[in-house]
Amino acid sequence: MKKDDGTKELYLRNKQRFKLFSRSVYSRLIINFFFIAIQISLLILFIIRLQKYLEVYFGASLVLSAIFMIFLVNKKGKNEFKLAWLVPMLFIPLFSIAAYLMYHTNRGSRRQSKRLTELRAETETFLPPVALQGLSDFYKTSKYSDLIYYLSKNNSFYPYQDCGLKYYSSGEDFFPDLITSIRAAQKYIFMEFFIIEIDDSWAEIMAALEERIQQGVEVRILCDGLGSPVASSTAYQKYLKSKGFNAKVFSRIIPVFSTYLNNRDHRKLIVIDGTTAYTGGLNLANEYFNRGTNRFPYWKDNAVRIQGEAVHTLLQLFIQNWNINSKTLANDFQLLKGSYPKYEASGITIPYGDDFYNNKDIAENIYLYIINNAKDYLIISTPYLLIDNQMQEALLFAVERGVDVSIILPSVPDHFLTFCIGKTYLETFVSSGIKVYLYQKGFIHAKTFISDNQIATIGSVNLDYRSLFHHFENGVVFIDSPIVTEVKNDFDKTLADCQLMQKEDYKKIPLYIRFFGRLMRIFAPLL
Repeated sequence: MKKDDGTKELYLRNKQRFKLFSRSVYSRLIINFFFIAIQISLLILFIIRLQKYLEVYFGASLVLSAIFMIFLVNKKGKNEFKLAWLVPMLFIPLFSIAAYLMYHTNRGSRRQSKRLTELRAETETFLPPVALQGLSDFYKTSKYSDLIYYLSKNNSFYPYQDCGLKYYSSGEDFFPDLITSIRAAQKYIFMEFFIIEIDDSWAEIMAALEERIQQGVEVRILCDGLGSPVASSTAYQKYLKSKGFNAKVFSRIIPVFSTYLNNRDHRKLIVIDGTTAYTGGLNLANEYFNRGTNRFPYWKDNAVRIQGEAVHTLLQLFIQNWNINSKTLANDFQLLKGSYPKYEASGITIPYGDDFYNNKDIAENIYLYIINNAKDYLIISTPYLLIDNQMQEALLFAVERGVDVSIILPSVPDHFLTFCIGKTYLETFVSSGIKVYLYQKGFIHAKTFISDNQIATIGSVNLDYRSLFHHFENGVVFIDSPIVTEVKNDFDKTLADCQLMQKEDYKKIPLYIRFFGRLMRIFAPLL
């Protein structure tokens, strides 16, 4: 389907803006280089013109460094984050301290944190009664009762049964079902995505959405300001609203003036009429659906459709992020009072969310739980591998316990820096007995954990510091569900397009990639 004239005009105009955007949006980098320049200039000044004060300069730097070190060591948090700041601070203290303050003193973030806490408290009062019924039975009978307890009692992510479920092993399987569900919507369609690309796939989605708007269906679109630079532009947002869409941007990027790149909305979420939801690794762009000509010959991803009461949690997550910068919820509370159909299906479904502000590392805890409780096998697929020592040691310990651990990773880079750093883990993994499969057909973007034919999780959470500790993410845990079997079968089929890495293969990786990866690994928590 071709774009209409308005969409095409905006698309071409914003494509040109994107070149400027890509150069200026990372204003934090600009400011960082500014502080580095000041640091170097001061040093040169003292060496050339103010030699008699050179001792004072180095003495003051030493005192600042010592104070900053004491502060970091005593601050709550992972040692990897502390180390990433301590190393540059030893050499360029002025830059490091200024950059740290810029990263960690953001009034907008504090407002969002407070507002999100309020929204959680408000939306959780509308839990469906079934979510609270039978919890004691889950705690007593399920092998994973402690995980269920953690998610429900501590984080209000409740287990649901009798849900309709469908697994999609690729974007091209997912896309037609999505269009069908959109055209069947009767009340509302809520979409929340990190990436919305203005291309042919989006034009087809837009056409289906506009049909429903004409029939009185409410359509909300929430995209991230960093992940969707064109869709989040002022011009395109006005265009969406002129077509009847209710559109918002999560943390709009303002070149040079935006001082933070973390805490992005990395979720991939669609809720239709409160009874059907989609989530997984797929964003909205041609390459995710393998349509047209793209940078990779094939894009391997996955998603899941959920129907029934479990949709309630995903609706909550959307309402929270939609209203995070709003003072009132309008009539959104009413949406949480809906009834849900029941489906004849086995197993437990637990949707969950995670974000920087909760200080709980929910996604990492779920991943660690699956690793530590695996007995027979553990399967992981992830596009990026930048993990902390805790997760690395958990994976190595699983192998030592006799668990068959397999990881599928891309063989080609999506982002060069993360690709280089990710390679540094592989020598240790392969030497320790972890099976590392490199995807050869194109790029694998699916974020999946599976264990022992009993538990799996699918969602938006990458194995990197951004997803695990900085961003807004979401996923779904499946226990004793048919989805677990389908994901395992998908993994087995995917192995046909992979190459098993051998010990000697690490030395075949270009030296500059290995060197650059090891050099930058210390800064991985900040990337």
